[in-house]
Amino acid sequence: MVLNFLVCIILIKTRRSCNVKQTVNVTIKHQPQMPHFSISNRIIKNVESEINILRRDELEGGTIDLQKSATLLQQISNVCMKYKLRTPLLKRHFLYNAEHKSLYCWIRKVASTSFTKLFSDMSNRQVDRDLYKEVDFLSPESLKDLQRFASNNTIFKLLIVRHPFQRLISSYRDRIEDNSKYTAQSWLYARQILHLSRPELFRFNASGGNILQRIFLADRRLKVVPSFREFLEWLLKQSPDHDDVHWAQYHTHCAVCNVRYNFVLKLDEYTFGEINYILTKLKLDKNNIYLPRLQRTRTGITNFDTACKYFRNVTTNMVLRLYKRYKIDFEMYNYKLDKYLHCAGAKN
Repeated sequence: MVLNFLVCIILIKTRRSCNVKQTVNVTIKHQPQMPHFSISNRIIKNVESEINILRRDELEGGTIDLQKSATLLQQISNVCMKYKLRTPLLKRHFLYNAEHKSLYCWIRKVASTSFTKLFSDMSNRQVDRDLYKEVDFLSPESLKDLQRFASNNTIFKLLIVRHPFQRLISSYRDRIEDNSKYTAQSWLYARQILHLSRPELFRFNASGGNILQRIFLADRRLKVVPSFREFLEWLLKQSPDHDDVHWAQYHTHCAVCNVRYNFVLKLDEYTFGEINYILTKLKLDKNNIYLPRLQRTRTGITNFDTACKYFRNVTTNMVLRLYKRYKIDFEMYNYKLDKYLHCAGAKN
C-alpha cells in the first residue's frame, strides 16, 4: 500500500516536471527577441524605405548604382546600432528648401560652399560672398520643423562625406597653414597649438613683443604657422565634443543616426551620374546648373597623394590615435586606414 502511494507521488512529480520543461521550452521558442541597443526599430525600417525609393528611382531612369547606394545606407544603419548612437539635431547644421522639398547637412571642407551656393540659388538669394552667413537664412525655422523634415518620406535628404583624413588635412591647409588670409581658426587655435609644441614662444622676452605680436601679424594673419604634426598633437588632446565644425565628426555634426538620409554622396569617388541624380532629386535642370570642381579650395585639391605628404612627418602611433578618434566615420562610410599607415614616416 505504502509502496503504491510512493510510486504515485513519483509519477505525479515526474509529470509535473515534464510539463514545466515543456512550458519553458514553448515560452523560449515564442518569446520575441529584445534588441540589445537603444535605437528604435524605426531606423531599420527607414533604411528599407529609402532603399525602396532608390530602387524606384533606378527603374525610372535614375543614374545611380543601386547596389552601392543601398549598401552604404545599410552600413550606416548597422554602425548606428552597433554603437547605440543617438546625437542631437542642431538646426544650424542643415539647409532646407520647401519649394524643392530638400534637406541638406553641410560639412565644412566637403563641398559645403558649392552646395550652400546651390541652396541659396534655389531660394533666389543673390549672394556672391560670405556664404557662411547664408546658413542663418537657409536653415529650418525651428528645431521642431527640422525634426519633422528629418522623418518625412517626401523630402529628399542629402549627406555628402569624404575620407576623414583628407577632409582633416584640407581643413588644416585652408584654416591654419594658409596664412595669406585671416581665419577664425588660426586666431582661435594657433596659440593653443604653439603653447603645447613651442612653449619658448610664451616665455617673457623684453625685445620680442607680447605673445600676440610674436605669433600674429598686425592684420591678425599668422606669423608663426603650426605644422600639421603640431596641429595633430594638439587635436588629439582635445575632446571631440567641442570640435570646430571644420574637423567635427560627421555622425555627430549631421546627427546621422537620427535623420533618414535618402542619399549619401562620397565626394572622393563620386560619378557625374550621381551628381545628375542629386540635381534631379532637387528638382533642378542639370543643363542650367553649374557646380565647380567639388574638391577644389583656395589651397587646391586635397587628394590621397597630397594627404600622404602631410602624413610623412607623423608617427604611426599618431595615425592610429587619429583613426580611433574618427573610427565611427571610417566604419559608417567604409573608408580605409591602411594606405595612411604606409604614409606615416616619422619615428615614434
